[in-house]
Order: sequence, then C-alpha cells, then structure tokens
Amino acid sequence: MKTIRFKSKCCSMLLFRFGLMFLLWSAIPFQGNARVFNNSQKVQRIPEDELRARKTIEASLTLLENKNHLIPLDRLDTLKIAALSIGDKKATEFQQMLANYTKVDFFNLPEKFTGKDLDDLKTRLKAYNLVIAGIHPNKKSEYEKIVVTPELESLIDYLSNEKTSVLTWFCNPKILGELKDHEKPAGLLMAYRNDTLIQSLSAQLIFGGIAASGKLTEKLNNVYQKGDGIVIEKPVRLKYTIPEEVGIQSAALNRDIDSIVTNALDKKAFPGCNVLVAKDGKVIFRKAYGFFTFENLRPSREDDLYDLASVTKISGGLPGILKLYDEGKIDLDKPVADYFPDWKNRLFHRSNKADITVRELYAHQSGLVPFIGFWKKTMKDGKLLSKWYSIQPDEKYSFCVAPGIYLDNRFKKSVYRDIRKSPLKTRGKYVYSDLPLVITPQIVKNISGTDFQQFIETNFYRPLGAATLTYLPLQKFSRDRIAPTENDNYYRFQQLQGTVHDESSAVLGGISGNAGLFASANDLGKLMQMYLQMGTYGGKQYVSEATMKEFTRSQFPDSGNRRGLIFDKPSINIKSLKPENAYPCPEVSPESFGHFGYTGTFVWMDPESKLMYIFLTNRVFPTRNNNLISDLNVRTEILSAIYKNMKK
Repeated sequence: MKTIRFKSKCCSMLLFRFGLMFLLWSAIPFQGNARVFNNSQKVQRIPEDELRARKTIEASLTLLENKNHLIPLDRLDTLKIAALSIGDKKATEFQQMLANYTKVDFFNLPEKFTGKDLDDLKTRLKAYNLVIAGIHPNKKSEYEKIVVTPELESLIDYLSNEKTSVLTWFCNPKILGELKDHEKPAGLLMAYRNDTLIQSLSAQLIFGGIAASGKLTEKLNNVYQKGDGIVIEKPVRLKYTIPEEVGIQSAALNRDIDSIVTNALDKKAFPGCNVLVAKDGKVIFRKAYGFFTFENLRPSREDDLYDLASVTKISGGLPGILKLYDEGKIDLDKPVADYFPDWKNRLFHRSNKADITVRELYAHQSGLVPFIGFWKKTMKDGKLLSKWYSIQPDEKYSFCVAPGIYLDNRFKKSVYRDIRKSPLKTRGKYVYSDLPLVITPQIVKNISGTDFQQFIETNFYRPLGAATLTYLPLQKFSRDRIAPTENDNYYRFQQLQGTVHDESSAVLGGISGNAGLFASANDLGKLMQMYLQMGTYGGKQYVSEATMKEFTRSQFPDSGNRRGLIFDKPSINIKSLKPENAYPCPEVSPESFGHFGYTGTFVWMDPESKLMYIFLTNRVFPTRNNNLISDLNVRTEILSAIYKNMKK
C-alpha cells in the first residue's frame, strides 16, 4: 500500500511566500462571522478589498489529491455526507457553506479530543459514505499550528483508510511534515489559514462552485513537489460571492432591494420574505427579511421553506414533462388523450377534449376553464362530509388535506371526471388555467410507469442537491422551518403551515403539478439555474438545450399568447411597449421566462443577462384577501431594480 510520509520540514522560502499571503489576507477587514449573505449580522467591509481577497484566496487554494475525480462532487443523490470540523465546537463557516450545496450532517470535535470521542464519532459515521473534514487551529493567528496528538493521527488514519473522505487543512502547511505515515485520502485540499472567507471558498471548491488552480510554490515534502496542484478549470455549480464580482455595486443593490422590501413590510403586504439573485452563475444577493407572522416572533431565515403555489407548475409539473419530451416519449402536437386516456371519447364516456394537443394544453390555449372548486363537493352547509373524510389515515383515507383531515383517495377520480366534463369556451385563445397541471402527475405516471413524486425526485431534485424542494414537507422537516400561509376558516378550519395552501392540490393529497411544492430559495435556485443554463447543472445534462429552447419560447405569439410551454413569458414585442404595459417589467429580454405564485412567490430567469431571481413569501398570511404585494408591484419592482443596477 502506497503511503505518504510528511516528516521533512517546509523550506524557508515556502514559508516566506505563504507568510506574505497571510499578511495580505489578515489586512482585509473581515469582522465576525463574515458570511456574504446574512440577515442578522451587518459586517462592515470594503467590497473592493474583499473582492481582491477572494481572488487571492481562490488562486491559492491547492488541491493535492483527487482520486477518481471525486472533486467537484458528482452524483449527489448517491452521497450521504458528514461534514466534520475538528478544532471548533460550533458549526463552522466551512460546514455552513457545504450545506448550501446539498444535505450534509454536521459533526464537530474539539482540538484536543479523546479516544472515546473518536470511537463515538466512528460509530456515528458508519452511516455515511463520504466525510468532508475541515481541520482548524483553535486560535485565529495565521501562524497558529494544529497540535498533532495521537488521537488526531488516529482520526487521519481512519479517514484515509476506512472512509472516502476529503480533508481540508486550514492551517500552516508545515503540519503535513509533522504527521506520521498515512494513506492518501480521496481528496486533500490545502487552505493555509483558518478564516471564514477561506472556509467558505474551500467548501465551494469541493462542490464545484469555483475552479481549482492553486500550485505549490516550493517542494513541500517528499511527496508534494513544487508546482503540484490539481487544476479544475471550470465551475459547475452556483458560486456564492458579492455583487462586485459581476460588476454590480453592493451598496446600491442592497439599498434598492432593502427599500422596496422595507416599504412592503411597513405596509404589511406580507410578514416576511426571502430574496435571492444570481448573475453569471454567481449568487450575489441572498437575504431574509421580516418574520414568519405579523406578531414578529420568529424572524425569517435564509433556509426557510415556503409554499411555492403556482411556481410548482415550472418546478414540479414541468420537470417530468421536460424529461419525457426530451426522451421522445411525448409529442407536443399529438392529443393529450394519447397520454391521458380519460380524455378519449368513448361510448358512455363522453369527452369534448379528445383532440386537444399537448402544445395547446401547456400553452394555456386549450379552452380549459381557469379552475374548478373540487373541494366544495366534499362539504355541505359549511362542514366536511363524513362520507369523504376521516380524522385518521388508512389505506382508504390516504390524502392528507391538513393535519387530522384525511380525504378518501377515490376522490381523485371525481377530480378527473369534473375536468373531463368541464366546458371548452375559449379554445384557440390564451386563458390561464390550473387544470393542465392538475392532470400532469397522472400523465407523467402513465408514460413513465413510475410514481410522479419519485420520478421528479430521482431525476431532478436529488441529483441537484435540492433537499428542501419537496412535496409534503412535514414528512421531512420540522414545522417551525416552514412559513405559515392562510388561517383557513372556510375549508380546513386551521392555520396552514406545511400543508399546501391550494385546495386543488390539497384534494389530491398535496401532490399535484399546479401547486404543492415547498422549497427554500437556495434549493429552488438550483433547479432554476439548470433551466437558465439550458438544461445543465453540476456537470450533468438534465435535459437537452433544444428541449429547453422549445419550452421557453412563446408558442402562439401570433394569437397574442405570450406563454411558453408551462413557462410564463414577457409581453409580446416587449421592447416596443410603454414601460407601464411591459410585463413583468420593461427591462427583461424576450428570451426570459419564469412564473408567479398565488402565495406571493415569483421566479424569473433571463438567458440574455444570465440572471436568475427568486422571491418567496407568504403574503396569504393570515388571509388571501391581502393583495398589497400586487398593488405595490413588489416582486417586479425588485426585478426592475436588479436590471437597473446591472446597467450602472
């Protein structure tokens, strides 16, 4: 077995050069836990200095081991990751940034841990197939060395021999000369110094948010020579940085977005919100505002989950159709009835929808009515009918419309029957309807032979590392991580929190193509960035560029219909319109696309500007009658402000 021996000392020239780097970095005014995006801490720093520091750090991070091209991490759906920090009892910036890319579980050991601590850790790590370990000196001096104890030697030996692991050393590199012989780990990254910004960028390198280019300037020991350093040329995932990196002024962008949101909060348009902006594949703004409710008890956080409402149409219903079309299993110009037999016209089974095409359906030009109040059939005199509901779930009553209220799963047949029998009054004209996406999960299941939820999770959410992008969030997350929506006093008679707000989705058990998804802004951003990049993200091609271009183009512009396939689009000929008539705002390009959601959500992507914008809120709390978010044009005003800052 080939081993590394780290007994030789680093040469003085190497230490001198590293020392110069350390002095440069230590001169940058980072204060406290210098996270780039933070709602609670206001870190004072000069953006230009930080940008220089970022570039210096990125150029210095040195990847010394990368067995089987482990880094950047691939196939996130196959990884169960433990994020381990040694030398810090609290969650580190390194761990927190790792968690931006996928679900990781945090483990921490003090600098001087015991053999029992190590044994306990080994037991807990058995369930993980990848360990990402950061080794931190306890003190913050650039010359502070980690104390090499027998326990640390044993841990390094365990991680190198018994686990697939990535080791990142946040310390003086001469630590490698003080270790005993160890097998090479799968990944080895030398970060040189224990600084929050260095930790952040190191985590981003591991997931492919930044490239790897660092080289050793001198021979380090008998194993690593001058010039060693594995190069990874291109980033493959979102990078987390500051606006200056894409030519936007932080102060101006923050001021403009803060002003719009603060005004809306003051007028009680919504209790709180999350805003995320990415440009050129870089997250440049990420902030949580306000509170969960107007009682101001629980501040909003960046990792909160929100009910996406109709944004589900492009994040839940759409992905399944995209993939099936990409695989040649759906023809847009064939009848929907070919894939959804309930629409076929048969004896004793009349249908006026037998010849509606898939293209008409998903461009909202099929003539379907906007919505149907399915849930009303299950009530009488303002009360739930006992023949439809149970307070306990079982095989028959499996559709949870809210905690303690379970609907007979046979009601799905009633939903489909009502859609089939609904009138067609506007075929050939654009009329927005929820119904095409209500039947989409069944279409996906009929074609793929796979459960709809499983199909999109397996093919999209899990590989993307989007753990919070999910239906039925209460099965995976605590209630206090999910923003409440409406105080429902007409159907479910309870405060909704973690249960889908939309009634059409609710009667289908919360899993529908029109509504039902919940997500954090960060995880939703991974799917939206994949769309923006025409089907690719994280080094994986999810759908072809041709498919994305087909779905994101206006399908029937000659008839005045701006819509793409499921995607919303800007006003036709937007550049020739007066600003007040331009939807969603005058600055967007004709190639852009996105969607609104009833709960106050909004996403918009612009390939021309390489811009991605997400706005999540719970404007329906405590009642849907509050329409101030639309009256104030909050979502589109922020979008417009972003464009204006891009042009400054």
